[in-house]
Amino acid sequence: MPRFIKLVKTNAENLLRIALQGAITHSAVPSSYLTTWDGRSQLSMGRGGIVYNVKIGDPCHGWALGDSLEPGVSSDGAGTDREKGGYRNLSSIGNKVKIISGEAKGEWGTVVGKVGRVPSGGRHIILHFKDEILDKLTIGDKVQIRANGIGLKLVDYPEVNVVSCSPELLERWGVEDHGGKLNVPVTKVVPVDYVGCGAGSSPPQTNSWDIQTQSPDAKEFVKGMKYGDIVLLENTMSLYGQGYHKGAVTVGIIITGPSSRMGNGISVTPLLCSKNGEIVPILDPNANLRKILELED
Repeated sequence: MPRFIKLVKTNAENLLRIALQGAITHSAVPSSYLTTWDGRSQLSMGRGGIVYNVKIGDPCHGWALGDSLEPGVSSDGAGTDREKGGYRNLSSIGNKVKIISGEAKGEWGTVVGKVGRVPSGGRHIILHFKDEILDKLTIGDKVQIRANGIGLKLVDYPEVNVVSCSPELLERWGVEDHGGKLNVPVTKVVPVDYVGCGAGSSPPQTNSWDIQTQSPDAKEFVKGMKYGDIVLLENTMSLYGQGYHKGAVTVGIIITGPSSRMGNGISVTPLLCSKNGEIVPILDPNANLRKILELED
């Protein structure tokens, strides 16, 4: 006889909604050329800016010179370092973002990812907009996120840490309470052997993990991954910092493409973390942010 399944209870009604202001970044490269894991020189298109033809739901692979490519629109906080910290820490995946300057002023989009340290020294919040809006955007346009999600808790799972996940995403995602375990739809389970950069980063709200993409077996493993896929990283903990912890898992969203630099690769924005086995991955090829949030072209 099947066990009783119910939706997850949260404290969503008690969360604050606040405004966070940022701006669209320019693409930034680490240098004229980067050195690959096997000692070759390679030019890169850089990180950030506006990418017109790669969005959530598109393949991570196959883009020329796209080392750690970020899809759609990359942004960072405006103002002082403290103000930038607010933009980076307090935004959540699924939050709505409004353009408040430029030709596209008044249009809306969605927060779809967060990337840890980039070559410019900042952090990037990745935004999705429809094509008709994307064509009107320019570097430096100001945006305002209607932030909601920090402080989100799962009432019956106090040991599960929610990281940068909005209540709207959690509700649409299909996470279910299944007899004391959380059934969480993911496209893939990633062994810790393939997990690279991310350990030591703090806090997880402003950082990401990387799935390494250098060795032949790693390249084969990540083949077919798409921007926006939700994956589970084994033996990784994303609580007050990020690191290895046997038995812990981090569930997150793929938000950059592969990299030729050792330890770098496909970046994953943390959403949920469990260290005591509360999360059970349910393989679902449709567990992609594009379908979950019904993002438009």
